[in-house]
Amino acid sequence: MEEESRWIIAARKGNRLAFRRLVEKYQNYVFTIALRILKRREVAEEVAQDVFLKVYTTLDSFEGKSKFSTWLYTIAYRTAIDVARKKQLPTQELADERTGNWKDDFHEDGLQRVSRQDLQQYLKQAIDQLDPLDASIITLYYLHEKMVKEIAEITGLTETNIKTKLYRLRDRLRETLTQQLGTEIEDML
Repeated sequence: MEEESRWIIAARKGNRLAFRRLVEKYQNYVFTIALRILKRREVAEEVAQDVFLKVYTTLDSFEGKSKFSTWLYTIAYRTAIDVARKKQLPTQELADERTGNWKDDFHEDGLQRVSRQDLQQYLKQAIDQLDPLDASIITLYYLHEKMVKEIAEITGLTETNIKTKLYRLRDRLRETLTQQLGTEIEDML
């Protein structure tokens, strides 16, 4: 039995240390999802806390039909969307939020004018300009390396819709980055 499964079983029996380990494992992911949707750090932190409270109180309802992470991300996604709707939060650019490391899929020789760190910042800013659903999809797929099927389960969209959105979002991000950085970006993407 894998370690995470043991933590889940123990947490269901009231073991707070086991639940704390689950929180420690997933807190950055939950926060990142909330931040991508809500665009405000303080609200995202509150939502992340609310998500783990919901998880703690509903852990018995986790049936294991999907991965625990998928179940957790679904709760995080829906909670953040609900808060965004209730508060009617405007989309705003994030200044300097640390939400994780983007996968480095870029070619070394294409980094002559733009450093990897600069590119990540431009990419983050471009994602921040997307609507919350699109930003979540990109974040789940690239940052959290979720499969299309899992993203569909989390968001409630079809797999075909997710694939179409990913294709269009990649083009949109490429276009945005090309406008900001010029042609050198083409070698990197």
